[in-house]
Amino acid sequence: MDPEQSFEEALAGLREQYVAGCAERFDRIESLLEELSAGPSNRRALRDLMIQFHGFAGSGSTYGFPRVTTLGFEGERLCEALLKANAPVEERDMARCRDLLESLKSEVREGAAEAGATRDVEVRMPPFDILVVDPQAEARLAIERLALAEGMSVRAAATRAEALEKLSQRMPDGAIVEARLPDGPGSGLVEEIRSFPEGERLAILMLGEPSGFINRVDAIHCGADGYFDKPLEGKALLRRLTNLLERGRTDPPRVLSVEDDADQAAYIRAVLESAGYSVRTCREPRHLAADLSTFRPDLVLLDIELPEADGFALARYIRQQEAYAALPVLFLTTRGHLDSQIESMRAGGDDYLVKPVAPGLLLSAVASRIERARFVRSLLERDGLTRLLTHTAFLERGREIAEGRRQGSTRPAALILMDLDGFKSLNDRYGHPAGDGVLCSLASLLRRRLRQSDVLGRLGGDEFAAIVENIGEKQAVRLMERIREEFGTIEQASAGEPRFYATFSAGVAVLEPGQDINRWRERADSALYDAKSEGRNRVAAGGG
Repeated sequence: MDPEQSFEEALAGLREQYVAGCAERFDRIESLLEELSAGPSNRRALRDLMIQFHGFAGSGSTYGFPRVTTLGFEGERLCEALLKANAPVEERDMARCRDLLESLKSEVREGAAEAGATRDVEVRMPPFDILVVDPQAEARLAIERLALAEGMSVRAAATRAEALEKLSQRMPDGAIVEARLPDGPGSGLVEEIRSFPEGERLAILMLGEPSGFINRVDAIHCGADGYFDKPLEGKALLRRLTNLLERGRTDPPRVLSVEDDADQAAYIRAVLESAGYSVRTCREPRHLAADLSTFRPDLVLLDIELPEADGFALARYIRQQEAYAALPVLFLTTRGHLDSQIESMRAGGDDYLVKPVAPGLLLSAVASRIERARFVRSLLERDGLTRLLTHTAFLERGREIAEGRRQGSTRPAALILMDLDGFKSLNDRYGHPAGDGVLCSLASLLRRRLRQSDVLGRLGGDEFAAIVENIGEKQAVRLMERIREEFGTIEQASAGEPRFYATFSAGVAVLEPGQDINRWRERADSALYDAKSEGRNRVAAGGG
């Protein structure tokens, strides 16, 4: 892709590729439906069909086809239910799958035609859409303000009936539900949401009084992802909600399976890949270090009986590496006696599963450990005030991108460093709480105006950074000029003082072949220095 190609044209090109690729996916679904017609008990075909629908569920909205995502989720849930029932696929189920296929074809065809006419493609992923259900207007408003500051869109309802009406109009990405509603318990509403075709994918949190033990129990049973006491600790609520929402917008979780038995390795791969995981098999312990470095797993499955070294020694090796101190390690072995289980804990294992392991147990153990590890990692990697990546986490992401370019990636990427103008004087005049408000205001604007896939960080103090891929220098400068101008119009608040305005300067550097993260950052920093020395409140490019 030409680095100078406009951002809009670049994304439009990706969308055209996506539309072209859909034809092959449609053919694959038709082929699987034919297999099921001939053998309605063909679980492999049904599982493959679920994966095809899952692909549409995860990709539609990204390329401007939100209805494709909805249809994909419906097909995925239908196939999932049929697999769980372990019964032959009936004709009515086949008919529903065919209807979904035709609807998918229609949506892609019509959406592609409209895009071809307008060529006006939204460049960032749609913001998270949240439904807040609470009878107290003040509580709804407080949550709405928090969510909007995080770049989310918010709808509100005071009753169960209002909530169901809004759900019928459009299914949100997440919901926050009060335990006590005027027309029924909040737990009942959560159960209804979960029963919808797309309900299982939602992130749902419940709110209630601190003494409400029964409410907490109800929250667990109805399928809520968490429960928070009132009065709310808003930042904790948003941290948890954001983590749950981002599960569906990140790459598939990666599992490294250290297993020398080919049949066992194939079984593990089949189970995990059927649930959307990315799996790599390490058959020889001497390759473990390389696989950890290149694959960057979210979880490691370790057999105990291995050539050259046992699983206990490998677990200790993993735990000795600072980078993998929090990496979940699950033992999967035929050894069922207590001594082995005790030894696995001493070696640093997080769980112990005995072969043969049921698919449901394996998936549950893997999913719960990865979710917890990702949440803990998000707490460690996020700045407490702005919720952007910390200095260390941001540079690590930048290092990965630069290394990918050195290894042959041709995707352009722009590093943008931003520095608030005269921030010390703002703090001195208006106070540190007002200064914190300015920092949060810029962080919120960046989240709203950049894509979900872009990397955002706070490098320290009043310095921010972003990495935007698939964009050239001119387009990056134009993008930041728009953000700079908008930020300058935002009123900043201070206690007992008139409202004021703040500005920032920015430096842009596009990654050049052979550059590492240090040289890339030096060039962006040099461009930022140019912007500051030329009068501030401007964007400069090139550097170095």
